[in-house]
Amino acid sequence: MMDFNFVVSQLKELKNKPLAGASAHNRVMDLNVRRQIFEDVNHKHSAKQAAVLALIYPDEHQRARMVFILRKTYNGAHSGQIAFPGGKMEKIDTSLQETALRETQEEIGIEPDIIQIQRALSPIFIPISNYKVQPFLGLAHQTLTFKPDPVEVDRIFEMRFKDILKSNLTPLQHSYFGKNYTLHAFDVKNIKIWGATAMILSEIVHLFNE
Repeated sequence: MMDFNFVVSQLKELKNKPLAGASAHNRVMDLNVRRQIFEDVNHKHSAKQAAVLALIYPDEHQRARMVFILRKTYNGAHSGQIAFPGGKMEKIDTSLQETALRETQEEIGIEPDIIQIQRALSPIFIPISNYKVQPFLGLAHQTLTFKPDPVEVDRIFEMRFKDILKSNLTPLQHSYFGKNYTLHAFDVKNIKIWGATAMILSEIVHLFNE
């Protein structure tokens, strides 16, 4: 098992380590694929700002876990996807970190004051929805009880961090604007994580495994 306290000690050493950025992202979705999708979308407006939180916490046995949500099915670009809690920056937010904490509270019911932000990760532009997403890596030092938003969240996944670090990337076929692309997804105990969430996760995995 991967003890939560061991992860905390590792994060102290990794706080100032350089991030892999594009090299980690490209393991999941090739840069040429993203460029082609961007050309197909042809956005006329600047990207909207958003933030997400990759949150690590202990379960009742002090094993490190990370929480993901399954988004509800709706008429939108990220319908039915596994994601980190997060969303669009609102006028009330003074920073993208505040956005990530507010959205985490709204979507899974975790109060901001029990979360310690460890570091910002590399931002990602999502052409399909025209969002520039700022991910943050955070810790909660207690076992969590989630209260999923019934409007936005279909299900919550609590994954062992050890299983995430050991998971393999598997090819995944996906269609954008009528064109088929080969992407890669993390297969964690038969749960496939792909898209922007997998790109963020790739950087986290690289940070710890290196």
